[in-house]
Amino acid sequence: MRVLFAASEVYPLACTGGLASVVSELPAALCRAGVEARVMIPFYGDLAGRCAFRWVGAGRTYLGEDFGVAETRLPNGVKAYLVARDEEFSREGLYGPTTDSSWPDNPRRFSFFCRAVLASPEVTGFVPDVHHCHDWQTGLLPVYLSREGKPSVFTIHNLAFQGRFGWESRGAAGLPDSFFTADGLEFWGDWNMMKGGVVFASQVTTVSPSYAREIRTPGFGAGMESVIGHHREKLVGILNGIDGDCWNPATDTSLPARFAPGSMAGRRKCRAELLREVGIPPGPGLLAGMVTRLTAQKGVDLVLENLPEMFRRGIRLVVLGTGERGYEEGFLAAAARTPEQLAVNIRYCDGLARRIFAGTDIFLMPSVFEPCGLSQMTAMRYGSIPLVRKTGGLADTVTGETGWVFESPGDFPGALDEAVGLWESGPAKWAAKRRKCMRADNSWSSRIPGYLQVYRRALEAAAQ
Repeated sequence: MRVLFAASEVYPLACTGGLASVVSELPAALCRAGVEARVMIPFYGDLAGRCAFRWVGAGRTYLGEDFGVAETRLPNGVKAYLVARDEEFSREGLYGPTTDSSWPDNPRRFSFFCRAVLASPEVTGFVPDVHHCHDWQTGLLPVYLSREGKPSVFTIHNLAFQGRFGWESRGAAGLPDSFFTADGLEFWGDWNMMKGGVVFASQVTTVSPSYAREIRTPGFGAGMESVIGHHREKLVGILNGIDGDCWNPATDTSLPARFAPGSMAGRRKCRAELLREVGIPPGPGLLAGMVTRLTAQKGVDLVLENLPEMFRRGIRLVVLGTGERGYEEGFLAAAARTPEQLAVNIRYCDGLARRIFAGTDIFLMPSVFEPCGLSQMTAMRYGSIPLVRKTGGLADTVTGETGWVFESPGDFPGALDEAVGLWESGPAKWAAKRRKCMRADNSWSSRIPGYLQVYRRALEAAAQ
């Protein structure tokens, strides 16, 4: 089977979040399972100086738009294609000049990208059996494929970002007016690329079983719950995974020492070195970590509100991330007041992230909603026991045996108390819980059977 992943990001070429990791790691896992999987993303302006590539050729979309295709290899060996068109992608940023802004011509840019992917086999020679499309930036590709009777799978990574645009920009899609109806791309007076993917794809997936249920409700559906509900028979939730070779404390050279279940001496050194690196003095209490975007979705306000209670319990905290200015300033101000208990790094650093996973005792993810989440699985792999809100993929990956799960904001202090209680009960009980975390199977290989079934269903649906 041949599968082409179409996405706006892939690690390490272009990435703003977990989508990029999935679009890199899932094709690699599929290749190991015997699937011929490749990736296609836009050729963003700064890629020419950051990766080795060769030009494959030039093509033209059905609207007559010219484009070029370059080829490269991801570090994991997966072949990736880059769609080039200077007026669309030779500029700063993926979606806008800054992380919190958008280019006004994004409807045209990503509509064009979908048309280029559709036309790409004539350039690359790679004819996929199934196109696997990811998030709103590729939402029109299933629409275009449906016109040719070809199968597609559309994955929703985060329904909060839908590619909803003003009615006046619908011409960018290059589609007849018959597609802009309530049963098609029209959405409350606008048009919606995410909706196009949901409505026209042969199969729809999202990144955890719980999130697949949640997005059919008003609380999580972001206005799309009725659309999702109408197409629920082709919707399935499959958990994301993590690459066990990439995220392995037994081989991770970013760490001051390596360790594994049954050989944990190196982790004690990681904890001591992390405290030294971030400037927190050694002490007897729990050390907590957060590697996150500092946004409301991630529940960071709950942590800020509860910092005094955490400190009273003897918990110290290391935070790494960027995000909304108010949250950044809130954490920095708290760290200035209590530097012996709180260290804050307003940046992203892969090495420090890994050392936080390896050196903290618990990992906080109090997200208001979390389609899947990768950090809690990585933390488990590195022995930092997760404390999470019961939502989405957090609910599907963390149990009472492998962490602490709370439901409402008022339950957060109680979950902290449970963690402190286990810590104070002695190292044997703590080590037993930590071993269960580290041995949990969150590998991509455990997710592959679900995707193979979805691809087969897509092929069957297109053949009918």
